[in-house]
Amino acid sequence: MIGRRPSRSRLASVIGLTCWMLNVSAWAEHESLPSDYPASLEREVAVLQSQIATSGETVQRLIAGAGLYLDIADDLFEDAPQKRLAYESAAEMAKRALQLEEPNAQAHFLYAAALGSAERIKGLANAGLVLGEIKEHVRRAIELDPDHAQALQMMGGLCAELPWLLGGREKEAESYLRRAIAADGRYTNAHLILARLLIKQGRPAEARTHLDAVLHVEHPHYPYAWQRRFRPEAERLLKTLSP
Repeated sequence: MIGRRPSRSRLASVIGLTCWMLNVSAWAEHESLPSDYPASLEREVAVLQSQIATSGETVQRLIAGAGLYLDIADDLFEDAPQKRLAYESAAEMAKRALQLEEPNAQAHFLYAAALGSAERIKGLANAGLVLGEIKEHVRRAIELDPDHAQALQMMGGLCAELPWLLGGREKEAESYLRRAIAADGRYTNAHLILARLLIKQGRPAEARTHLDAVLHVEHPHYPYAWQRRFRPEAERLLKTLSP
């Protein structure tokens, strides 16, 4: 029996949830946050823009800029139009980095992350086309760097959350997420997404292991998101599991 084709609005909501889960800010990793973070991000962008204005664009500067704009959209802006413009700026800088250096895994990942987040805010009117482009760039990032933890996490999240007709595969999701954790377990959202999948499959003991990993991680990447989203969500999910 062939399943019903997901509606465009259903697709938008699924990808929107997946993008929220992934927390795709990705480059300006603040292991120790400035006292005024996230307002400090605007200073970092100003410094980078000055460097580009005086010394020109390089792949690394464009990648750094894409990551900073993702962080601004995720952590600083609350207004949807502002967030969308920041995501679009991130996507544009990642795209220019790819024009300079196509075989760059981080640039492919950043482009996919920024594009997905921007289109989610716009409503994903062309959801199917955008999803294909997103997955193409995530796959390319993994092809270029098989241990790219964030790309593996993103692909795992897509496989876990998308409907079957759009590429959702729980077995593949688990594989990608375990690879992401093996590559770098301090990206704690991979643990969180995998825990959700394991709970869904009736494997609470395994899920608890990954939720505990979120709570007890030392020096997590993106401590701002960990403090405000990942750790509280892990605590909430643990409370739903029987002792």
